[in-house]
This record gives sequence, C-alpha cells and structure tokens, in this order.
Amino acid sequence: METNYWIILGLVLLIGEVFTLDFSLSCFGVACFAAAALSALGLGAAWQLAAVAVMIFALLFTLRPLALKYLNGAKDFKANVDALIGATAAVAEVDAANPRKGMVKIDGDRWTVSAAAPLKTGESVKIEKIDGITLIVSKQEGK
Repeated sequence: METNYWIILGLVLLIGEVFTLDFSLSCFGVACFAAAALSALGLGAAWQLAAVAVMIFALLFTLRPLALKYLNGAKDFKANVDALIGATAAVAEVDAANPRKGMVKIDGDRWTVSAAAPLKTGESVKIEKIDGITLIVSKQEGK
C-alpha cells in the first residue's frame, strides 16, 4: 500500500513540475519513484526515506544544473520579429513624399521601413532595429 502512495506523490510532483519548470519538483518526484521501488521490494520506511533523501540530493546537485544549463542555452534562439534584426532585404518601393521611408518584402510579408539616408528601389538594406511596426534600416555597405 505504501508503494501506491509513493507513486501517487511522485506523479503529483511531476505534474506540478509542468507549472514551475525549474526541475526541482521533478527531482522530488523521481525520488518518490525510487522509494516506491524499495517499498515494492518490501523494505521498511527507514530505507524508503533514506532513498528519497539520497535521490533528492543526487538529482538536485547533478541532474538539475545540467538540465537548467541546457534549457538556458536555448534562450539565444530568436523567433518572430526578433529574428529580422540583422537580416537584409531589398527595398520594394520608396515613398514619393519622403525618400527615407519605403517598403520591403521579407519572407512574403511587407514591412514599412525608415532609414537615415534616402532609399532607392532595389537597393539592399540591413535591418538594425524594430520600432513598433516599422523596421529601422541602414544601407548595406558595398551593395
């Protein structure tokens, strides 16, 4: 019967990990499964608690830092509009009233652009930053 309690507690902790995502509850949950295994083997509560303590210690100080390092490394990935910064595009059209403004087409999307220098249709520009829905661009050197 103790085995079932350990398994239920382990599952609750693993489900709780979904909401925290810091790998601490998962360490406790896995430790509960180790205690459940010892309980199924017929070992007493002292052995089960000792196994939980050892597993929690081992997982918190070995597996958790590795998992966090792996996940934090993925934060360098840029998506959506952040991925546009540094990209190049060709000027599709220039505003007749203001030659420093125009439109570019990137990945099938049309964007309004603004530059410090006058733009020319067909020239290559580099996206420096994004201000609202306007891309701030600079002319490509040598192009």
